Amino acid sequence: MSTERQVNLTKVIWRDVLSHLWLVLLVVSVLGSAIAVIYSAHQNRLLIGHWEELREERDKLKLEARHLLLEEMALAEHSRIEELATQKLGMKRPATEKEIAVSSK
Repeated sequence: MSTERQVNLTKVIWRDVLSHLWLVLLVVSVLGSAIAVIYSAHQNRLLIGHWEELREERDKLKLEARHLLLEEMALAEHSRIEELATQKLGMKRPATEKEIAVSSK
């Protein structure tokens, strides 16, 4: 009768892994690096999308500011103010002889 020796497979695998520990560490570090690259690329895409949204909002605000400036200039125009003073407030320009010049010393 031959005696067959049973091999504990778990022990053999652990012994092999421990004998090539540097290779296991290298594989783990490569996988970790790959995951870090994927994560950073994803974050970069998210930030670029957010940046584009902010640029669009800035452009809209600039356009609105230009429109408001034009509106302010139109409302502050001298002829418009004079017309409003004449029509709504009943004001009129004084005669030249009634004008009084004030000087500061």
